[in-house]
Amino acid sequence: MQKREVRLRRGMGLADATLIGVGAMVGAGIFVLTGIAAGAAGPALILAFALNGLVALTAAMSYAELGSTFPQAGGGYAWAKLALPAPFGFLAGWLSWFSHAVAASLYALGFGSYFGQLLHSFGLGVPYVSEAAEVKILAVAVVAFFALVNFRGSAETGRAGNLITLGQMLILAIFVLSGLWVLRGMPRWPQSFTPFFPTGVSGLLMAMGLTFVAFEGYEIIAQCGEEVRNPRRNIPRAIFLAVAAVVPLYVLIAFIMMAASKGPAGVPTWQFLGDHAELAVLEAARQFAPGGIGLLLLGGLFATTSALNATLYSSSRVSFAMGRDFNLPSVFALVHRRRRTPHGAILVSSMVIIVMAIALPIQDVASATDITFMCLFGMINISVIALRYQRPGAKRGFRVPFSPWLPLLSTICLFFLAAYLFRFSSMAWYVTAGWIALGLIVFREYASKREQEETGSRVLLEESTIEPIKEPVLVALGNPQTAEPLTRIACAIARHRSTSVIALHVVKVPAQLPRSEGRRFLERAEPLFEAAVAVGEQMNTAVYGALWVSSDLHKGLLEAIEEKQPSLVVLGWRGYTRARARLFGTTLDPVLLAAQADVALLRRCNKKTEFKRVLVGVTASPHALLAIEIAQALEQQLKAKPRYLHIIKRGTPMDDATESAFLGGASARDAEIDLDVVQAASTARGMIEASKEADLLVLGAAREGILSQLVFGEKTRTMARGARCAVLLAKRRPSKGLSLLRRLFTRQEG
Repeated sequence: MQKREVRLRRGMGLADATLIGVGAMVGAGIFVLTGIAAGAAGPALILAFALNGLVALTAAMSYAELGSTFPQAGGGYAWAKLALPAPFGFLAGWLSWFSHAVAASLYALGFGSYFGQLLHSFGLGVPYVSEAAEVKILAVAVVAFFALVNFRGSAETGRAGNLITLGQMLILAIFVLSGLWVLRGMPRWPQSFTPFFPTGVSGLLMAMGLTFVAFEGYEIIAQCGEEVRNPRRNIPRAIFLAVAAVVPLYVLIAFIMMAASKGPAGVPTWQFLGDHAELAVLEAARQFAPGGIGLLLLGGLFATTSALNATLYSSSRVSFAMGRDFNLPSVFALVHRRRRTPHGAILVSSMVIIVMAIALPIQDVASATDITFMCLFGMINISVIALRYQRPGAKRGFRVPFSPWLPLLSTICLFFLAAYLFRFSSMAWYVTAGWIALGLIVFREYASKREQEETGSRVLLEESTIEPIKEPVLVALGNPQTAEPLTRIACAIARHRSTSVIALHVVKVPAQLPRSEGRRFLERAEPLFEAAVAVGEQMNTAVYGALWVSSDLHKGLLEAIEEKQPSLVVLGWRGYTRARARLFGTTLDPVLLAAQADVALLRRCNKKTEFKRVLVGVTASPHALLAIEIAQALEQQLKAKPRYLHIIKRGTPMDDATESAFLGGASARDAEIDLDVVQAASTARGMIEASKEADLLVLGAAREGILSQLVFGEKTRTMARGARCAVLLAKRRPSKGLSLLRRLFTRQEG
């Protein structure tokens, strides 16, 4: 029975995933919300951050379990849809879309405040408007700019995002160290913490609810689950490392701001910070970090812009996924023909972000962000409990301890904090409740009916993960016309080597779109898999199908080879390339240079799929042994008749020619074959002439230099291009050292 596996390109390691989470948590939240929360809780802000860290940790455990068990794009939306009844699955996506959009509004307003301060420092500003209106105008402008960036597809690269994150951490470390240095000369700093609860427990709870959004970055790690290498191990580790790095930093920042800052006479420090709201960090830096205000201003601008870009990207992609699943109107699923970006989802999400930024003060926007995220995280806690019972046999890389009690306790805490925020911002709750009510109406009147119409009669493909196969033969399929001959050769070699075949199809999806978008290409891959399985059944060989999704075909191929560890890879070659710098094409060249496996490259010159007469070019190259092995496999499994031929230049003594064929690679002697030695004007011309009587010409790679890109040698390529029959080029796997040198010193585009 055929098994199909849909996979995304896993190019993200533990460090990358951890920095993504840290970057989201040490983003705009710490710059924008610390002062507002200080005004609500007083010195108890330190305790609020510590307790929030514990609540976030309990919710993070649920994300760690689900992310390591079901590492798929979509994160909370996909898990809630899998675990909970239909309305709740829809609401998870509805709230995820809104929460990211509202978070983007918060970051846009934060950018407006910081950029306004920058303009004023140069004596500039938006003319004829108040300071509050100026902030909103700048917020709308920056949202419009990043909407255009997302539409054009110029998404922030992972490396640039990591550099920004490290830069933010460095700036905050300088801020903390400067404050600690100043405290050496301030013996009375403990007085700033008396009283510790100036607004009572109520203020503590409001500060916790208000700053919870600053701890939600670990969700993004889980959303990247399909692109993380070894997700069962790396997703939980990345989540916990991110939380462990951020919570102590937040506590230190709150302590430094309270201890090293001073307000006017008679004004407590916490009240002074609260009065400066989203600019409190700048005011603190102005006091105890000479020159640090410019650094903090720069950090705030970087943090708000990077967080805005990320949340706008996330909100548009969640709504795009819902549109593709028929849960939202088709405008959300539109993809621009040229840009290949979901421009409909970007436009609508940007409009929601702008409306929220204009209509509400920053405190209400922050509260609405916290409420929606806490509701979403509560649903994920319930989902982890439900999936424990629904999928008890699933392999879990991490298990929430004390389940179901700890997830239930986490859910109670989240809903309690969300409800308590009503006392801080009733408007935020009205907005959130209105959004949930609107979502229920959309689900009842549109989503449930449309999804049933589109998918109710469709039989979904049951996907299962391929069990590890020891040294399989991997055949890469992309063209229905070549699927049968490629698979036939792969099956013959697999039977010769006593293993199975993996039929791989790699789908290229633009980097701007979610990798899960490649799933819709499954129907296009079905004919390839069906043809491969049919050949496998004829030859009594197990064939497994695997669909991989990647933004680069050659990287997808290389990562599939790295994970599946095949003994041989069978590839198709069209026989030419238009690029001068390319030998076999932009996809094949990097694979041939770096693949840690034997490679067989087939060029078919006509529609013939049976190879009865096989001509094998025998040379002293060690790669010729692989060519001979392939010919012997075709002889045993396909009843082919091979002819082993070695050609020497006319006039060369036959004794020397025979000796050269047996020495060097010792090809003929080791394989025990009947070798024909023929003279010709040139090796290439003689082999091309002999190929007229063959169905398939099999050639081994030449002896190439360490840093050479001429993988098969110019003479071999000349014979392959001029042959009058199909051609199969064979190449032994390179040593790991040789592969590394080639990756370092040869040019690879794409």
